[in-house]
Amino acid sequence: MKNDRARPLILLNTAVNTYMGRECEQLISNYAEMVYASGALPLLLPSLEKSDHINAALDMADAVVLIGGKDYPPEYYGEKPHPETKLDRLRPHFDIALGLEIMRRDLPVLGICAGCQLLNIVNGGKLIQHLPNASEHTQGVMHPARIIKEGFFSRAVGVRPGDTITVNSFHHQALDKEYIGSGLTVTAVAFDGSPEVVEYSGERMIMGVQFHPERMEDIGGKIFSMLCEEAMKY
Repeated sequence: MKNDRARPLILLNTAVNTYMGRECEQLISNYAEMVYASGALPLLLPSLEKSDHINAALDMADAVVLIGGKDYPPEYYGEKPHPETKLDRLRPHFDIALGLEIMRRDLPVLGICAGCQLLNIVNGGKLIQHLPNASEHTQGVMHPARIIKEGFFSRAVGVRPGDTITVNSFHHQALDKEYIGSGLTVTAVAFDGSPEVVEYSGERMIMGVQFHPERMEDIGGKIFSMLCEEAMKY
């Protein structure tokens, strides 16, 4: 661990929304609470559109969590908007710049829901902008997911290829399995075959999960604990 402190420092990006006509940075508390419960210290990164801001924050960090949120503009992966794609995400270019800089470093990374999609985008992948069975993936519905390859996720959760787990779901978009980002491998799939977990090949933990582990105490706790362990190594 490069920082002289008892807890590793895990950086989290924030959502930008409007309140009473003014932009504000927001983070659902579950993310920070799970980071802290894992043994790490959460640090929130506001969406200041300056590269030196991103670099200075990443210089301090031992790991990164890319949070869930609204749709990313499809222009970032060379597509035109689907009628169901929401184009009201504020400052999406900040997250893209952050994601690109993260990939140039050795930091452990956990991408959650839209954060998982962001990892795919910045590595050259594409998204399905609206699943044909989107109603089966939204509103927190629980559904099965099958492990197909070993990796950080299977080790964190304590499962093997062929095993099935149950996860929550709050998304209408998904990674396009025909256009998975360079260096990423699908290690778990949802009941309909859509990617549920992707991981970067190699010893560095770069993992994207389409579900929301910060809202799942058992599975989520194991995933955040592994991220904390990898952050301590870093």
